[in-house]
Amino acid sequence: MEPTRVKGFGAGSLALERLVLASLVALPYIVYGAIAGLGWFLLVSLHKGWRAIGRLLYAQGWLWLALGLGVSVALSLAPGESALQALNFVPFFVFYGAIAVTLPQFHQPWATLHNWAVALLVATVPVNLAAIAEFYLRSPGGLARWGSYPGLAWLYQQTDYGQRASAVFGHPNALANYLVIVFGLGLGLCAYYLNRPELRAKSVWICAATALVLVGIYCSGSRNGLLIVGIQLLLFGGLLRPYRYIFWAGLGAIALLIISALVWGVGGRTLPEAFATASLRLSVWRLALEMIPQHPWFGTGLGTFKQLYDPADFPVAGDFLPHAHNLWLMLAAEAGIPVALGFTGIVGWVMGRGTFTLGAVPLPPDAMALLAGYLTGFGGTTAFAIFDLAFYDGRINILGWLLLGCIQAMAYLTLSAKSASRAGDQSTAQWPSPP
Repeated sequence: MEPTRVKGFGAGSLALERLVLASLVALPYIVYGAIAGLGWFLLVSLHKGWRAIGRLLYAQGWLWLALGLGVSVALSLAPGESALQALNFVPFFVFYGAIAVTLPQFHQPWATLHNWAVALLVATVPVNLAAIAEFYLRSPGGLARWGSYPGLAWLYQQTDYGQRASAVFGHPNALANYLVIVFGLGLGLCAYYLNRPELRAKSVWICAATALVLVGIYCSGSRNGLLIVGIQLLLFGGLLRPYRYIFWAGLGAIALLIISALVWGVGGRTLPEAFATASLRLSVWRLALEMIPQHPWFGTGLGTFKQLYDPADFPVAGDFLPHAHNLWLMLAAEAGIPVALGFTGIVGWVMGRGTFTLGAVPLPPDAMALLAGYLTGFGGTTAFAIFDLAFYDGRINILGWLLLGCIQAMAYLTLSAKSASRAGDQSTAQWPSPP
């Protein structure tokens, strides 16, 4: 089922587009302000196109998935906790639908996609600079020099993650997850700007901001983030074969990261120390696997993993396990195998359709670069969910669902433009226009 033209949606669409853009700029810093802005976007979208949004969610299976989660909550061993955790999913199904339906109604949707990506990339520049500063200040040398400075007491009194930087995200893994999403968008923007002679002067700044994201991920000390960055670079090179220079630059960046890790370690930890905890992650996954057969259909209830595991089986010094550290194991154990399979199938279909569109439909280079960037960004957060669950940070959850909705909208725009071109109707064939 595809989005259709929503009557009366053109009025005020520019203001709605700018509202989302402003919210994305504020997202890392003023979280509740960004949520308020995106919430208003959602309300307006539902007011104008609730039928189209409902049809899309029904046809793709999101409503059935929400029903499955509802049954899981009702049968949960801790219904209150599960109902609270369901808010990390069900409202975002609607947000995804609103993005997928509303975006094609904008006057220049491809320009909107470009503007949103640029806003997200530029907004991370202060975050990455703060991560670099924090990485230095938390280093042994920085700690010896600045540890007793009263003005930095607030930094050293925070949770001690060693030398790893967390910037405004509170946890290094949350910072890394957010940055891998933006890094994928940055790769797409690099190709977008380098492909257009009139924009190549600006490409230096876009590429520099993208490289700075890479530095921020390194400063987070996230093994997952560094691994996923390498995968993203290879994935982007495979999606956009004409842009081999980005592929080779990516290989150079991977080599530089490997050399840096060998010399300085990962987040202040030597490589043996950094990878020594990999066995701990496997133990967590084993616990989740053992829980799945006990309640295979509807799970034990969202959020119950931390309440049900036996600390004696997996002692963590002075801490507890908040989740299974793997999205699919978490869904299977807490919401049931059908929900886990349904969620994987729906998201996989949207991603697969976007990837098919990129490879099978002849796209202008601008559209190809943007679509590949959004696919790579969402692929980054998907890969991160294999090893950790940072979606409990609302900023990461919002960004992931935004990108998925944009991918759905881009596939629709591409196929509708192709159909219009075949029919000779160029009025509906909307390809990127210069920002």
